[in-house]
Amino acid sequence: MAERRRCPVADCCKQLWTRMMPLRFLVVGGWNFVFGYLAFAGCYWLMSPTFPNWVIVVISSVLGITNSFVFHRWLTYKSHGNWFIEYLRFYVVYGGQMLLTMLFIHIFVTRLKYNAYVVALIINIVLTVLSYWAHKMFSFRKAELVIE
Repeated sequence: MAERRRCPVADCCKQLWTRMMPLRFLVVGGWNFVFGYLAFAGCYWLMSPTFPNWVIVVISSVLGITNSFVFHRWLTYKSHGNWFIEYLRFYVVYGGQMLLTMLFIHIFVTRLKYNAYVVALIINIVLTVLSYWAHKMFSFRKAELVIE
């Protein structure tokens, strides 16, 4: 039986995916960006005539944060730590981002009457870049070995 030839491009891609956390973060972050934006847009479309903007931001953020946690834990950081502790840390990072989102939505949409969809898009781009560092250094940090 003939030996199967391996595809060098596939091998290279597999090595990049395995070794390059920033690449995994960008791929997962791309998915999370789309999901988070669609969650906000869907919630805004369904609830904007009835609910205040801050309620819409909270509901869409809970959906987006949970989705993001699952994919970052599983694919980006490949964590095997305590999922509940990591989920709480994840919420600390995204809770801060949610507060910033609420503030900017209030300022730019409610007060200045900018388009909510455009404002949400810009906010998501900026916060996606900042969240890589926060998750790496806080949410999914490895337990430190303490030597006395």
